[in-house]
Amino acid sequence: MSSNEEFCGFWEVVFKLIVQLKNQIMGKQFFKPFKGQKYDEGICGKRVLVLGASFYCNKNGQNGQRNCPFFAECTDPVKKDSSKFDTTCSEYAGKNLKLSEEPTNAINECYTAYKRFAVFMQQFVSDKSYDVWDRMAFTDYLQFFSPTTQTKKEYLTQRDFDAFIETLQELKPDVVISWGTAIVEEIREKNPYVIDKDKLSETDWYVCHMNVPKVQHEITLVSCYHPASIKYWYGDLKLFEKHLRSVLK
Repeated sequence: MSSNEEFCGFWEVVFKLIVQLKNQIMGKQFFKPFKGQKYDEGICGKRVLVLGASFYCNKNGQNGQRNCPFFAECTDPVKKDSSKFDTTCSEYAGKNLKLSEEPTNAINECYTAYKRFAVFMQQFVSDKSYDVWDRMAFTDYLQFFSPTTQTKKEYLTQRDFDAFIETLQELKPDVVISWGTAIVEEIREKNPYVIDKDKLSETDWYVCHMNVPKVQHEITLVSCYHPASIKYWYGDLKLFEKHLRSVLK
């Protein structure tokens, strides 16, 4: 091994130790969950957390997009840390926004998938469709900005799962609705706090339950297809509605 390789290896170890120390001090969350003003009032009297897979950045200079000078480092799938650019992102700084507040930014932007989900959830409340978000909380599982629209397996780490548990302990939801299939294995099959994996088939693999440390009640986890995937979302909707309705009753 050359001295240059040894030098690079040394600083890679140092960087990992710094990240670990920062996580220990500050917790595992980077993204601060959105929490609607009526979250505690909830939907049908239950606190609902919606969990997406990942936020992504497309400012890579391709397909007509602007080329952000921070893109490579901010979305680095090896470092997995966007925090350095929390307040300096050239895309957000001019709007007085932080990267860590992306869950709230996403809700405020009223993206199509979020509107589609709100329209579906409106049946459980009397609010206007998009106002239903005022009754829910929202965050994403991956704790850095992905460089792709896909949430690849190699992007996921223990830190993301720990951040998920931190979020549950912070918000104490009664129900978690998980969007898409990218993180199902992480939050369900690999989750040591799920207490009824052997009964998933009884609910068509939609519903299971968790006992999470520092949360005094059982949390229900409901999985569905991502509302951005039109074909699967609408193809799955009636069965998802059936199981969600049984959870919220």
